[in-house]
Parts: sequence; structure tokens; C-alpha cells
Amino acid sequence: MTAPVLGVVGTGLIGASIGLRARTNGWHVLGYDLSEAGVAEALACETIDAGVTRAELYARSDVVVLAPYLQATLLELEALRDAPPARARLILDVASVKAPVMAASRGLPGFVGTHPMAGGERSGASAARAALFEERTWFYVPSPDADLDGRAAAFLAGFGATPVAIDAREHDRRVALTSHLPQICATLFAQRVNASLPPESADAACGPAARELRRLGRSPYAIWGEILRYNSANVEEETRAFARALLEAADALRAGDAAPLRAAFAAARGD
Repeated sequence: MTAPVLGVVGTGLIGASIGLRARTNGWHVLGYDLSEAGVAEALACETIDAGVTRAELYARSDVVVLAPYLQATLLELEALRDAPPARARLILDVASVKAPVMAASRGLPGFVGTHPMAGGERSGASAARAALFEERTWFYVPSPDADLDGRAAAFLAGFGATPVAIDAREHDRRVALTSHLPQICATLFAQRVNASLPPESADAACGPAARELRRLGRSPYAIWGEILRYNSANVEEETRAFARALLEAADALRAGDAAPLRAAFAAARGD
């Protein structure tokens, strides 16, 4: 029996992790990336079976996953709307912001917008992990075609993930709080540590929470800049709300008033 063919556009961390897991699931994985070095790295790390041209990927793939940066994903969707691939029965993306993706993909046959709640601070195929999506929520935006959505959900479940249907705007509102705001907090915390402590003593002064924040703070702006720009209204709202909470905590500390912080700790614990 001939193995089904998966085409992965973008061979960075997410695309390579998808390719790596798909290969263990019995797929033949083709990879395409604007970066020849990225494709070479994916081949060396055995996250894809072959590097191909864009045209060859769409001509041969049964399923296509779009996994470049957000702006490149939008441009790819607009190109596919004008010239849809004839073979692929399912096309997915993995972008962190869904409203602009759904607008760019309107009218593209076989497309389902998705977003796995998984990732890492490192980039490139060398950071790929086959288990990256295990027991993680993998959001998808339902299409008008229930059969198509079923195929998409089954594909996502094959990576060990939990497929969860969600409206695109609701997705963007939620991840502004649960993903995008935490990245801003981690980045600003890491910036403050780096500015306030000598490099040789910073690690020794950090407990587990601080080390995790500093780890996340190493994520590159090349990835996050586009995400924050396209979800700016939601992220601004959450950032301002969090800033107000921080200022209220600072005011309570200055006043020696334990009640607000006691209430915050109780609410955070769900007491």
C-alpha cells in the first residue's frame, strides 16, 4: 500500500514536529521552505522524507499543513485561493491568530484553520519533537463542511492532541490572555533580570518560576512580532488589565494592606 503524502510548508519547529510525528504515523512527508538551509536542517534531522519545490509539494500531497510565520501563511493562503491545489483533500494552517487567517482563506476548498497550543522558545527543525502535541489542545475553526471538519479533527488527533472547535474571534480573544500576554510578561521579566543582575549571577538567583519565565523570554521577536501585531487589540486589552492589577498590588504593598494580595492568592488558587 502506498503511504499517504503530507506536504509541510515551513520546516521550522512546528512544521518539523508535525513532519516528524507524521512519519511515525506512516505518512510520506514532503517539505518546502523559502530557506534552503531550513530544508537541509529538516532533512538532516529526519523530520521530512524529501525537500521539494512548492509546485511539487502541492502536486503530490494528499494533506497540506501551512506552518511558516503568520504573514507568510496569509500570503500563501491568498495565492492558494487563486490557484487551489488539485490533489489535496485537506489543507490546514497552524498560525497563532485565526481571524486574519480565516479572512485570507475565504473560498479556499478543503481549508480548515487550526492552532496547536504547543511550541517552544527554540526554533528550527533541530528543536522538533514528535511528542510536541501530546495531550495538548489543538484548536480548529469549523468550516461549513462537517465531513471536512471530521477529517481535520481526526488528523489532529493522530498527533496525540485534543481537537477543540472554536470560533476564530473567540480563539484570538482567549489566546491573547493565555498565550500572548504570558509571552510579553516573560519577555519583560527576562529583560529586567538581564538589566538588573550580572549574567554570571542571574541563574543562581532564579527559582523555578523565574527560570521558566527567562526560558520563555528567549523566544524570538521574528515569530512574536507578527502575532502581536495581528492580535494587537486583544493583547492590548489583556496587557492593560494585567498592568492595572500589578499597580494595585504595588499600591497594596506600599500601604501595608495585605487584604488585596490575600484575595489575589485565594482567587488564583481557586479557593
